Amino acid sequence: MTRPAFAATRYYLTAFLSTAVTVTYLPIWLNERGITDAQIGLINTVPMLGILLFSVLAGRLADRASDWKQAIMIGTGAAALFSLLLGFAEGFLAILVVWTLTILPAGLVNPVADAGTLRLSMRAGFSFGTTRAWGTMGYLCMCFVTGYLIVWFGAGAFVLLFAITCALRFLASIGLPKLRAPDGPRTVARGRILSREVMEAFRPWVLLPVIAGAILFSNHMVMNAFSSLVWKEQGISEPAIGALIALGAAAEAATMFTWSRINTRFPARVLISLAAVAAIFRWAGMTFSPPLAVLAIMQLGQAVSFTFAYLGCLYFINKRTDEDISAEAQSLFGVMMQGFSIIVVAGFGVAFGLFGVQAFWMCVALSVLALGMVQISLRMRGTDPAG
Repeated sequence: MTRPAFAATRYYLTAFLSTAVTVTYLPIWLNERGITDAQIGLINTVPMLGILLFSVLAGRLADRASDWKQAIMIGTGAAALFSLLLGFAEGFLAILVVWTLTILPAGLVNPVADAGTLRLSMRAGFSFGTTRAWGTMGYLCMCFVTGYLIVWFGAGAFVLLFAITCALRFLASIGLPKLRAPDGPRTVARGRILSREVMEAFRPWVLLPVIAGAILFSNHMVMNAFSSLVWKEQGISEPAIGALIALGAAAEAATMFTWSRINTRFPARVLISLAAVAAIFRWAGMTFSPPLAVLAIMQLGQAVSFTFAYLGCLYFINKRTDEDISAEAQSLFGVMMQGFSIIVVAGFGVAFGLFGVQAFWMCVALSVLALGMVQISLRMRGTDPAG
């Protein structure tokens, strides 16, 4: 492994550790602090809204810096600093402010890290998919570690563990190499909310598959939010539910590890189309409340339904934009993913309350819509080596 590849992999290995700690124990910790269910929802939602509002601006500022690494260090450094205050926050308002100040800066630079590392990987000759896969592996391992550490050291370990993982991510960002091409020509993007260069790059045939990818991503956020509840109501035990979730993540990571072979053989829009087809079958299967063995096979489908859509879009955007607007373009994709996720997860929650597992037909319909968008794009402009 080359030095740039090792540094990038080390960063991604730490990038989602704090997320794993959060997913594993944050709601329980908040509940023990007297925070109501509605307030827990706000604490989780406000940072997402901030990312939705400011992500493109953060991407534009990162593109104007001499190197994307600076933005990544500032964002992860701010998160590490504010995470130290979480243990001192008392009451809903104080926790909301500290949590938002911790999650928001790190969330804003996630697309910047993707954009910069993807550009670096193409110059240095390593696979971004493999590098990103280690992020998923770190997340999986940290979920298990967090559970055991909380059992051994008590609920108070959550705050310390969260702060440590934020600090590790910041330290790893310091070790990143320069992400921009050395001595490359630089131009400053023009425009207000969106630069003219990004608007020109996202022509209709480019925009359609990107929106499709964001829709497919949002369907997976439905699974993150409701799968454990759905399976619990079907009588599946907690250990089996945990195994199913881990199986999906492992399948996702396995595809990322082999991404260099997949990406060079198939155009990006073909991969996004395959993701949509896999999603249609996967969500349709959920409506039948299948037995555990069938669910395990369906979870393996995450290797295609999620990874092909997510990485396919990242590479598609990368190939259709130049380096001067790379962070802004990937941040725009991040905004689409966040925006659709908020709408779709909220809509699914209402539908699930009314129709139970039949609400997954909504995800099927959205996947069909995504597939149609990609096919329209292919008709507008056929595939080429860039997708």
